[in-house]
Amino acid sequence: MAGKPSGGLRALLGAILSFAGPRLPATIAVVALAAVLEGVGLVLLLPVAETVFSQGSGSEGGLSGNLLSWLSNVGADTPLEQLLVMGSAFLLLIILRALVLMKRDVMMMQLAQGFVDHIRRGFFDRLAHADWPVIKRFRKSQLLNSITTNIGRLAVTMQFLSNGLVLSMMSLAYLVAAFVVSPVLGVALLGMIALGLVFAVIWMRRSHRLGRNLNRASRGVMHETTRFLEGMKAAKAARAEAELAERFAQSIAETRAISVQFVMQQSRLRNAVQVIAACFALIVLLVGFGIVGLSGGELLVMAAIVLRLAPNLVATFGGLQSIAHALPAFESIRALEAELDEAHRPWRSSAPLDNKNAVLPGGLLRLKDCRVEVQDDHGDPVTLVQSDQLEIAPGSLVHIGGPSGAGKSTLVEVIAGLHLPARGDVTWGDVSLNTETRRAWQSQIAFAPQEPFIFDGTVRENLLWPNCEASDELIREKLAEAEADRIVSALPDGLDEELLDGGARLSGGERQRLCLARALLRPARMFILDEATSAMDPQLERRIIGGLRERVGDRIILMVSHSLNAVQYADMRIAVSDGRARVAV
Repeated sequence: MAGKPSGGLRALLGAILSFAGPRLPATIAVVALAAVLEGVGLVLLLPVAETVFSQGSGSEGGLSGNLLSWLSNVGADTPLEQLLVMGSAFLLLIILRALVLMKRDVMMMQLAQGFVDHIRRGFFDRLAHADWPVIKRFRKSQLLNSITTNIGRLAVTMQFLSNGLVLSMMSLAYLVAAFVVSPVLGVALLGMIALGLVFAVIWMRRSHRLGRNLNRASRGVMHETTRFLEGMKAAKAARAEAELAERFAQSIAETRAISVQFVMQQSRLRNAVQVIAACFALIVLLVGFGIVGLSGGELLVMAAIVLRLAPNLVATFGGLQSIAHALPAFESIRALEAELDEAHRPWRSSAPLDNKNAVLPGGLLRLKDCRVEVQDDHGDPVTLVQSDQLEIAPGSLVHIGGPSGAGKSTLVEVIAGLHLPARGDVTWGDVSLNTETRRAWQSQIAFAPQEPFIFDGTVRENLLWPNCEASDELIREKLAEAEADRIVSALPDGLDEELLDGGARLSGGERQRLCLARALLRPARMFILDEATSAMDPQLERRIIGGLRERVGDRIILMVSHSLNAVQYADMRIAVSDGRARVAV
């Protein structure tokens, strides 16, 4: 069904209805009230115009005659008095309309922006709670494209949907006003709208196809953007900035071409509707005057209706194209959410972390006939790493080494509970790693990755993340163990210094030391350092690893490293090669 937007539109409208819930009827009621007031204002122009055109000769029958007769009965006999009364009523109507419009705009903004925020939060929540093997399936650029570009396009879709609801209500009010003035011309206007809607729906399919193409091109741009930023340093060192920039320019050319195609299509539709509306306005005046025999006031009101209806139709039909064009972004978000949900389902644990009956792991760590697998694009299992037999005693500092891509990180990821073994067992004391024990298992592990994670916040907030409590004295003690105390003391505000842009002012080694101090602050029985000292100089790394060895106590320290310092202090060495982990002799 590619190219047909109806399915995606139904899903979007269903999601909006589910989100809006009981608030939707009130919102629609306010939108409808604003449209009714607009229509009443147009109809009220008719007796005003008739009074002016009649110049005191009176008006018999119809809306104008009945209203003027009623005004005469209440004492407004002269045209001036009648105009004064009708003008005052018109002014009150305008004031009421302005108040309703303000309420309408606020409610529509709350609904549209609230829905986008709801989708954004839902996507982040799925991503945050997805298991690590699930997240590793996706490219970083794919996730960034959904979080930024697609959700941004969804916001545009909601803007057009909100405006479309308002414009549709207003157009309906104008149409009703036209039927009040002249049923014949009202039917003609209805036919014009129906004809324009047919063309708009046909063009929506083309817009939807362009939107799908834009989705694909945007993913490519996001991929090239991440490559551009990650490769900037290497490109400058090789003086290849121009080549890198050219690759990026080529990646955005397709996106620009698709956007140009859509703008051209929008322009054609807008111009076509405007020309048709102008022709129809002329026809209305000629038919109304020469055939239907409308009075001057009725012609004036009909002209006002057509002039207000035409821009509404242009905006409405254009909005339909924009919705169809942006709808694939919503479809892409939903598809990714479904994939996250489906992949996450087998991993969900029913054991809460605060379960008082949960058995915490500790003691001998054992991997027996353990195998970590993922599925390839065809659904076939692919083994990332396996181990026939590994036993690690408490109080050990273990070095894990091997060539790049051999499976070292995957091995420590399964020990950390980020993966669950597809086959075999991983046990820690009397506790076996599975979906029920994983949260308790991970509560006893401190993990320091190669890429240090620093967020915008104070040094203290970064060190105590995510939910750690510690005194300033203990913080400084762990900073000293990580040789990061001088880094913090050199900052103007010390522990209260704000770290912005991921700690961009700090070097890679300094960020690693802060993250190591964060891991040491956690009351864990196992420390996993995955290349967590790779950016440090050898002497500094030797001091830190030596200190860890002295203070290991009854904990287990696993170090993934290419450094000989880790080998020197290790009680045990594990070699990983070709996806197989063995104890090195």
